[in-house]
Amino acid sequence: MKKNARRIIAIIALAAIAVLIIAFSISALTAAPGEAGNRFMGLLFCIIAIPILAWLILFCVGRMQNKHTMAEFFPKQSGQEEPDEKSSEKNK
Repeated sequence: MKKNARRIIAIIALAAIAVLIIAFSISALTAAPGEAGNRFMGLLFCIIAIPILAWLILFCVGRMQNKHTMAEFFPKQSGQEEPDEKSSEKNK
């Protein structure tokens, strides 16, 4: 995935979070007493879910392309060594 696509996903996620925070603030001032709790929980869930979904999209696309991404948290397997390490061990 190109860096431009990653930037676009990140900008869209940030814009969505900004819109939700604005909606959250406006809702706090204008909601009726019975609606305030439901709106609060819905907007709070969306504010938390958007970064998680953006991370999942970037992670899944990276895994489908068999590329190592910063989002990976899997440790390297012990049998897999990088080519530079093998060549440096042979030269010693």
